[in-house]
Amino acid sequence: IECKNGAIISESAVPGAYQQLCMDLPERRFSLKSTGDQLYIYQGASLGDGMAGRTGVAVWNSGILLTRFLDSLSVESPLLRGKAVLELGCGAALASVASAKLGAESVIATDANPEVIRLAQRNIERNGIQTIAKTAELHWGLMDAAEYAAAADVVIGSDLTYNSGSWLALAETMSIILKPGGLVIYVTLGHSGFNTEGEVGGFLSTVASKDLRLLTKESIEWTVRLKTLLSPNEKIVIDANGGARVILLSKKL
Repeated sequence: IECKNGAIISESAVPGAYQQLCMDLPERRFSLKSTGDQLYIYQGASLGDGMAGRTGVAVWNSGILLTRFLDSLSVESPLLRGKAVLELGCGAALASVASAKLGAESVIATDANPEVIRLAQRNIERNGIQTIAKTAELHWGLMDAAEYAAAADVVIGSDLTYNSGSWLALAETMSIILKPGGLVIYVTLGHSGFNTEGEVGGFLSTVASKDLRLLTKESIEWTVRLKTLLSPNEKIVIDANGGARVILLSKKL
């Protein structure tokens, strides 16, 4: 019952990652308010081979919140309509599937893990968006990202900055992939033992050196809006682990 309707529930720390009850389900269902679409997302348990509960092939709270946020924006304006969207660190590809349903012209769901890409492709097929969306294995950094230079009007991602060692490669990748005039929409949530503000501050200092600029006013306003999408119980879960942030980036002029 806790996992119905795309609910955000509490996590517990496990060696090297975090875990929650809903990650053990073979499939989860989510609704888009702006379109009425139902999204069906396979998780690792659907693949067998001992993959149930593996965090890389499960839907994370941050991905749920990113998807809700994109849906919320689409109620008022067709933010993604006709746009080329690329998701970094797609995992089960919930946000990529949602982007296709929200009117994107094309979507590329990327991840560095072949197992994850295999699951993301299944979810693209499960939701009937093969003509709009595709998957690609992408390792962050200058060389690999060059294949997708200026490929995206909108780059999306969630929960990508927990490892400070990846900040430079991530910032480089965002900068290369984003078209001039494009937008990076990034959502990060706190986890037990991680300070969201410190994590975000460190990443933004790296971003500044890679031809990207923070849209400060819009990031603050959209973070406030993000929090309105939480139920009272979900707000307790998020606040207990350091809160949530929306980061909006654009190319430097």
